[in-house]
Amino acid sequence: MNHRSTRIYTAFTGFFLILQGTSTLLFRLYPSLDEAFPQLLDITQMIPPHSILHIITAVIALIIFFRGKENELFYFSAGFGIFYTGLALFGFGTHHPTIFGLQPFDHPFHLFLGVWGLLVAGIYFYQTRKQAS
Repeated sequence: MNHRSTRIYTAFTGFFLILQGTSTLLFRLYPSLDEAFPQLLDITQMIPPHSILHIITAVIALIIFFRGKENELFYFSAGFGIFYTGLALFGFGTHHPTIFGLQPFDHPFHLFLGVWGLLVAGIYFYQTRKQAS
């Protein structure tokens, strides 16, 4: 079974979010880092709960990427796709920052990542059903 698209999605999500989450959390915890390179937090405006969400999600993605089976890659892509698409739509619709301190520029990124997850999960699902018949 070709599950390459779910592997690429899971890998990208894991590696990108671990870098983004750890860097912004470290910059929040160590003000000297922020003083040395203030652009990171100026641009992202990340707060610790948002960074921690990215770190937790990244760890799950990386565990599934390195140890997961095809169906686990599918479930991650679908689940994360649903969550991020929902988060984006909530943000667009309510403009509420939530406990994650979401900013208006977060919503398009969340929508992109969410729809991408749904797309690769849909491709996997379609290929699986097509091969079974």
